Amino acid sequence: MTIAPGFTLLAAAGMPHPTGPAGWVWVLLLVAGSIATVTDLRSMRIPNWLTLPLLGAGIAHGGWMSGFAGLGDSLAGAAIAGGIFLAAYALAGGGAGDAKLMMALGSWLGLDASVPLVLGVTASGFVYAMIVTVARGSIRDVPIVIFHGLMTVRFGVARLLGGRLQTQPAAEASATPSPRHRHWFPYAPAILVGTAATWWYLTFWVGA
Repeated sequence: MTIAPGFTLLAAAGMPHPTGPAGWVWVLLLVAGSIATVTDLRSMRIPNWLTLPLLGAGIAHGGWMSGFAGLGDSLAGAAIAGGIFLAAYALAGGGAGDAKLMMALGSWLGLDASVPLVLGVTASGFVYAMIVTVARGSIRDVPIVIFHGLMTVRFGVARLLGGRLQTQPAAEASATPSPRHRHWFPYAPAILVGTAATWWYLTFWVGA
């Protein structure tokens, strides 16, 4: 497989350049994404029994296959893939399950492949949010949702600067989820679609 221009982050750091995840890795991640989608749609949760073993196995696989270089690549992939979702959770109360799922996916994909994964998931999430908004109300609600998202980011940054990160007590975290608000939508389907799009891009567009 040839790597598109720009996929040289590891090579620039003196680390072995990846040739892309194996086919069975993509199958594993798509199956995990499908399970997460079902649980998210049913209960508003992506369970730890899915994300944490997947994350641990991804890191162990990287170390087993390529030693310390592979371990570093796996950890970097987890950080890149989950970073924006961890920030959303800390600043605005986003889904912790989404962040853990993305970290798990990144641990298997490594640094280079995690970059298009984040782009693919972000793009599919935006389109998904617009479709859900229109389906639930009307196209007039789209600017409201966008404005609400921007204001959420603004207040999240203000909390960060003020040292007031989003926190959730253990008792509350284990409680039954609160009723879904009007603009709620499960994000796991967007992660699944973004993962599938990334697999297609790296396998068929970048080239074998």
